[in-house]
Amino acid sequence: MTLTVNEITKTFGSGQAETEVLKGINFNVNDGEFVILNGASGSGKTTLLTILGGLLTPNSGDIIYNDAPLFSASNKPADLRLTEIGFIFQSSHLVPYLTVSEQLTTLGREAKMPKKEANNKAQRLLGDIGLSHRLNVYPHMLSGGEKQRVAIMRAFMNNPKIILADEPTASLDASRATEVVHMIKQQIQENNMIGIMITHDQRLFQYADRIIELDNGKIVDNDKQPVSN
Repeated sequence: MTLTVNEITKTFGSGQAETEVLKGINFNVNDGEFVILNGASGSGKTTLLTILGGLLTPNSGDIIYNDAPLFSASNKPADLRLTEIGFIFQSSHLVPYLTVSEQLTTLGREAKMPKKEANNKAQRLLGDIGLSHRLNVYPHMLSGGEKQRVAIMRAFMNNPKIILADEPTASLDASRATEVVHMIKQQIQENNMIGIMITHDQRLFQYADRIIELDNGKIVDNDKQPVSN
C-alpha cells in the first residue's frame, strides 16, 4: 500500500500577515519504507508532519492511503491516531500518574486490545528499548532520555500502519539515538509500516531508505539517497 501526499498547501494568518508555509507538496511513501524529511528551520517539515497526523488541516490538497482519503467523516483523525497512526513528538508527553508500563498498556486497552496481550506487548517493547527494569516507576523518576524511549515505544503499541516522528532522538545521546532509530526502522520493515521522520542529525540519515528535502515550503529533492558510514 502507498501513502500519497497530493498538492498539500498550508497558509497561516491573513492579509498582510499571511504566510504560505507549504506550497503544493507531492510525494509517495510505500509500505515498509522509512523516509526522512530534512530541511532548514522554517522549511515546513513540522507543519507537514502535523498535517499527516491529522493534528492540522491543510488549506488544500489530499492525503490518500490505500486508495482512499486518509481522513474523512468515517475516518476521524482522533480515531486513526489511536489505531492507525503512531506519532512521536519532540517531547515525551507522558501521563504523570501512569507507570512506564501503564503508558503503553492504557493505550492498548483504549484500542480494545485484550489485557494480557497489552501487558505482554508493553513488556516486550520496553524490554527491546532497555527499560525492563523501569516498568513500575513513574515519569518523574525517569531521565529525559528514558522518557523519550517510553514515548517511542508507545507509538508502536497498537501496530499502527503509519509512524510519524518529529525529532524523536533530540533528547538522546549519540549512541542511544543510533540504537533507537535502528529499532524504529526495524519495526517499520518487519511490520510493513510506513515511516516518516524529521531529523537534523545527519548521522541518522544512513537508516533512511531515502531523504525528502524541503526548502521554503517546497520539495526540492524527493529521492535523495543516504550515504552509508
